[in-house]
Amino acid sequence: MEDTDYDAGWDRWGDMIKYSPAPVHRRRLIVKLARRTGFKSVLDVGCGSGELLRQFKASFDVERLAGVDLSSSVVESNRRAMPFAAFHALDVSTAKLPEQFDLVVCSEVIEHIVDYRLALRNIRDMCSAFLIVTVPAGKVFPIDRMMGHHRHFTAATLTDSLENSGFRVALLWQWGFPWHTAYKYLINVAPETSMRRFSGGGYSWSDKLVGRVLTTMFYLNLNRFGSQLIALARTA
Repeated sequence: MEDTDYDAGWDRWGDMIKYSPAPVHRRRLIVKLARRTGFKSVLDVGCGSGELLRQFKASFDVERLAGVDLSSSVVESNRRAMPFAAFHALDVSTAKLPEQFDLVVCSEVIEHIVDYRLALRNIRDMCSAFLIVTVPAGKVFPIDRMMGHHRHFTAATLTDSLENSGFRVALLWQWGFPWHTAYKYLINVAPETSMRRFSGGGYSWSDKLVGRVLTTMFYLNLNRFGSQLIALARTA
């Protein structure tokens, strides 16, 4: 996962992940898919600041929660803030934990990895039953490049990648039309300005208000069209 400084990034991205509408709805949809499965242990690959693990802790009776992230600084911060979960600094493109989990979640990660196929094989080795993965689809915008995206996926390429890594896709949503799609085009009209405002540190009350309004609008997005892919897979 070259070129992007994730230690420095997580000093700036915490409020964006917490309040921005796309991450809020990704967590909602991940939890919705997780309710279709049975699990007692969860691993979040690319856990960042741990918002999804907090949501799993609040929503499910889970015996074991863990998160891995490339950023050692965010892992240390999570260990202090969330003693109910285990956190490990790990580059999933080159390494894996020596244990398995009933449910593995990998949200907005593999588009950042050059050899994402190797990462998926490492994820497969850590997964005993279910995988939920989210990736961006459609055009790679300037902001996506700034955030370290190497590629976006189609439903077909994501399905093929998962199935070639030892998974069987059970369900796949292409989510986000119309509001998430329009939002992506809008913030890329002036990408540097958007990055400074919404990915540059703590959110002001006005930023949080904008995020709340957009989050409400995003409930109207469709599960069949859009620039977000969300898949539920089982181990083959």
